[in-house]
Amino acid sequence: MPRIPFLAAALLAVACAPQPSSPNAPARGQRCTTSTVPAALPRPEELVEAEAFRAAAARLWAAAGRPAGHVLFAVRHAPDGVQVHRAVIASDAPAPLADSLQALLFAHRRETPPAPQEWGVRLRVDLGDPMALSVGRRQVCAPRPREEERLAASAFDVRDPGAGSAAGLPATDPGLVWVRVRLDESGRVIDARVERGVRRGAWEQRVLNYVRTMAFYPALEDGHPVPSETTLPLRLSSIP
Repeated sequence: MPRIPFLAAALLAVACAPQPSSPNAPARGQRCTTSTVPAALPRPEELVEAEAFRAAAARLWAAAGRPAGHVLFAVRHAPDGVQVHRAVIASDAPAPLADSLQALLFAHRRETPPAPQEWGVRLRVDLGDPMALSVGRRQVCAPRPREEERLAASAFDVRDPGAGSAAGLPATDPGLVWVRVRLDESGRVIDARVERGVRRGAWEQRVLNYVRTMAFYPALEDGHPVPSETTLPLRLSSIP
């Protein structure tokens, strides 16, 4: 059965679909780690109909002149197993070929078993005969306040801003206020609440009003901004 109509449809889907933004580099001091979710990495065959993908990808590769290289994708799945995101993270293949492979990845995507939370991995395609598929862990970067100068000069300041993490701070420090902050994918605060460290009433509202005016570098998953939550330790430098 001829495959040209399918390949043409795949290429047309790439041309018509919104193109993902290029990965962003982490901001200075933004803490990045390797994700531990999911606990066990899936096999390529669990993410994509591997044999059909390889066959279609091989035809595209041959039509492009059999270039050497690879394409690395970020793939994310919702808790119900539906693949909700795929984007090129890095590639040394010709851009049209990388885009066409992304269309094939969508066309041959597979649902996965239900999971407790949304999760993602990296899927690498090494060009050749045969096409090699492998799965790796994604890089995740925690959100970080943008306003370091303002924080340093204010009555509230982030303790040890260079650490980028609240993990090393003592929870019992009476001078700290711990605020749980929810951010959208642009780094804008959409919700904040005091978890501990300040008495209820006017002071709590003052802290929350302050936090809601802050701007953050957003959390990144393989260079792409995502919504996130973080716990922000603030020090009350002076209390009248």
